[in-house]
Amino acid sequence: MTAAHIEIELKFLVPASSRAALAAELGARGAARRVSLIDAYFDTPDRRLARAGLAWRMRREGRRWVQGLKAARGGALERFEHEVTSPDASPDPQAHAATAPGQQLIELLAQAKAEGQDALERFQIQQRRLMRRVRTRGAVVDIALDEGRLTAGAAVQKFREIEFELVSGSPVAMLGLVERWRRRFGLVHDPRNKAERGHHLVAGSLHPPLRKAKSPRYDQDAGALDAFGAVFDECLAHISRNLIGLTDGAPELRAEHVHQARVGIRRLRSALRAFRGWVAEPPAELVDGLRRLFAELGKARDSDVLGSGVVAELKQAGAPPLSLPADSAPPDLAALIRSDETQHQLLAWISWRAGLQPLAEPQHSLKRLARKRLRRWHKRLVDGRRRFDDLEPTALHALRKHAKRQRYALEFFAPLLPHRRAACHLQALAAVQQVLGEINDLVVARDHYQRLVAADPAAWFAVGWLTARLAEARERARDELGHLAAVEPLPR
Repeated sequence: MTAAHIEIELKFLVPASSRAALAAELGARGAARRVSLIDAYFDTPDRRLARAGLAWRMRREGRRWVQGLKAARGGALERFEHEVTSPDASPDPQAHAATAPGQQLIELLAQAKAEGQDALERFQIQQRRLMRRVRTRGAVVDIALDEGRLTAGAAVQKFREIEFELVSGSPVAMLGLVERWRRRFGLVHDPRNKAERGHHLVAGSLHPPLRKAKSPRYDQDAGALDAFGAVFDECLAHISRNLIGLTDGAPELRAEHVHQARVGIRRLRSALRAFRGWVAEPPAELVDGLRRLFAELGKARDSDVLGSGVVAELKQAGAPPLSLPADSAPPDLAALIRSDETQHQLLAWISWRAGLQPLAEPQHSLKRLARKRLRRWHKRLVDGRRRFDDLEPTALHALRKHAKRQRYALEFFAPLLPHRRAACHLQALAAVQQVLGEINDLVVARDHYQRLVAADPAAWFAVGWLTARLAEARERARDELGHLAAVEPLPR
């Protein structure tokens, strides 16, 4: 996979209110080019190519046919792309044979054919593109406003998005240009590409899917910067794909998108701590902005805890009718995600990642450094178990955060650890995290109902029931921490 086949680009949703001004800016001084495109995307019935991160399409540009293959690269900016002109509309995988993703395409299609599955057209994209090349200090960038629709059988989805693609120069310089356009036109970062949207449409979904955490991939002998890059890219994808779900997603998935976005933020903060001293630290304002977003999402999360599980369980336990406490209205999540502050934060993190440079090479290998750090953090958890009976809710919450951080760090450093032993630690940590999380939710609910007692004595039932549940959960937490303490130590 050569640099010649790597495209550096970012996509954004365009608010309807900004569409006319944006089109006028692109067309200023007659610098824009207009083109109509029709794309047909191919895959096997079991989505074998999509699951491998490949997108294979045939594009009609006027009278010309162009075949393209794209592949995921893991980060927010980079993707592999290989295009060849074609004499007609018939796709030919051999046209990409000179590239590594092309070889993967050929192998996957051969395996599918041997199993009786041929590649076929899955969906089409018809779009009008308004494109302009812009020169800024340090970069040349193609800016394209795409408007059109995806069609999969009878299903249709319209879209309007803008894409910034680096032609030459510095990615950081391009991102400076992107930030100016984002702020001016209220653009909303969208990590999805059109191929993803098309596959979701085929599956009957018009909305972004829920995105859970995935394991970062890097080589066992990777340096700290490469390993951290893989971890950071995974965390940012986890966050951004759930944030787009909160602004353009299905209402029934709102609570889960909130939860997963918070998990992604927590994982990113844990990654910064796990690699501290081995890679450059981000500016304080970036970390503070991430903390503010986490807190705002937390208001919605607390409301969900009360409004779903606790209320239903109290009713089942025979609680008298009781109105929910209303300390404050939960935030408008779509407005929060589309806000200038949140969108600025996302782009600032992408820019920081693009400009990240290695520190001086550590004296020891990342494997040795990571294992030492994990063993030290594990000892702190074991010490917390010894003091468990004396821990107040605030200290329990801190212990819970430490368990999460240890679990995430184990996942981040998994390529450097023996699989079986790491799996045992992860299993024990997941159980500890689960019960400590339950304790936290019960404390949040009890505090809410405690504040209602003066106004409505019926709240005493909820307070008493939640207190009993807390005592039971604490017993289970003590047991799970004991299991964690007994796990075979990580190697040196």
